[in-house]
Amino acid sequence: MLDNESWDYKDADDLDAADHVLAQLQAAPAQVQELQVNVALIEIEFHLRRRDFPHAMTLLEKLLMDLKEQEADIFQRLQVMILKARIYDRAGTPQKGFSVALRAASLAHKAQLLPVLWDAVGAICRILVSVKEFNTAVRLIESILPLALECEDCGLAALLFSCLADGHMGTAGQAKAESLLRKEKLIKASAALDRAFDEYSKIEDVRGQCEMVAKKATIMCLNGDTMLANDCAAKYLDIRKTATVTPI
Repeated sequence: MLDNESWDYKDADDLDAADHVLAQLQAAPAQVQELQVNVALIEIEFHLRRRDFPHAMTLLEKLLMDLKEQEADIFQRLQVMILKARIYDRAGTPQKGFSVALRAASLAHKAQLLPVLWDAVGAICRILVSVKEFNTAVRLIESILPLALECEDCGLAALLFSCLADGHMGTAGQAKAESLLRKEKLIKASAALDRAFDEYSKIEDVRGQCEMVAKKATIMCLNGDTMLANDCAAKYLDIRKTATVTPI
């Protein structure tokens, strides 16, 4: 079995490579406004991965000001708002992120930007999981999931299935040991993790794949199935090994 620290896929080499690619993007000749925004979002995501939340938030606030000055379209502004909610959540202040995500969802609904709406609702659900409102998160995700899947956005689908799994796992953790509810919730969590893993695989998101396999191993351990837990550990290591030897 792997220790808990091993599950966190954030190798320094990967961040160094990402930093190199980001520098190349920023050094490119003058770009159209949409591409500039995308590069800025990538930079914010990079610092979010490094857990440098203050710097990520500083960059985001600057981007928001630039978008206001440029009178950017609502799609871009909503993208930034949803990312802001994620930063608040990751930084341990989900209550602040909740109001931002709720406003983003409201604006997306008024503008009929459905993919952005589902992304905003997903951000709301992740915050609900953070504050242990597991049942509410599960119900909300299940209500939008069929429509969200119609967008054919693998990244969005992966995030929603992953959050759904977290909601089921949280509910299982609140249930009595050996209860039928606990077993049912762990089964549903496992199924959601499989779906999330498949979506992450489609976009070759190694970090996401590893995270889903790690959570699956946790469920196997809770069920007392050491053999399947070890299989998950082996799969995790295989994914990381493959990613390491694959040229960038």
